[in-house]
Amino acid sequence: MFLNIRLLFISLLISAASFAQQPETETQTETTQFPPNAGTKVGSITVGAYLPIAFGDNFVNEGMDLKMGAQVQLKLNVLGDFYIGPALSFFFADVTNRDLVGSYDEMSNLVLGGMVGYEKEVERFDLSIGLGVGYSGYFNEGLGDSFEDNATALWLRPEVSYKLANYVSLYVAPEFRHDFMNIDVPSELKDTFGGVNYFNFGFGLRINFGTGYKFQ
Repeated sequence: MFLNIRLLFISLLISAASFAQQPETETQTETTQFPPNAGTKVGSITVGAYLPIAFGDNFVNEGMDLKMGAQVQLKLNVLGDFYIGPALSFFFADVTNRDLVGSYDEMSNLVLGGMVGYEKEVERFDLSIGLGVGYSGYFNEGLGDSFEDNATALWLRPEVSYKLANYVSLYVAPEFRHDFMNIDVPSELKDTFGGVNYFNFGFGLRINFGTGYKFQ
């Protein structure tokens, strides 16, 4: 009799333990099948310094001393990891060779255009590469005189950003850029005034939009 009661008691304990484990297993299964909402990445904006470096046989490289400027870019995420958005940059320069470039003293350059690109996250890093095109204005000033030259700018911009907090990152972005100048000059000066090559360097602050960056 006592043996039967003990066996019954052991059987009840085993049944109770099995029942207690069942909800936990179901919860784990539901968690595996339905992960927490990872949020949505809307896009980002970068704001920072812009260091221009001209190279090659052209009037900017041979006739001007370039100064640091600034750049702003807005990315809007579309079609998964692809993005589009407007971009703006500017810098300044002092004329060092007036015999080559003309009778003016200072130049400021403004680029306004748009970009398309691809971005991928790798742990705390966001890696992207974008292609941009836009208007490039050269605003020249001298003693009692000012005029404007313009060009079509085409650039390739890789970017690496490192996440400091949920929505704040630091970025660095080298840029390869060519300006197709619209300047009427004699044919023998086409190589010098027909286009300008740049290797530019940007760095600064990036602000991320969307709850998706919180879970990155």
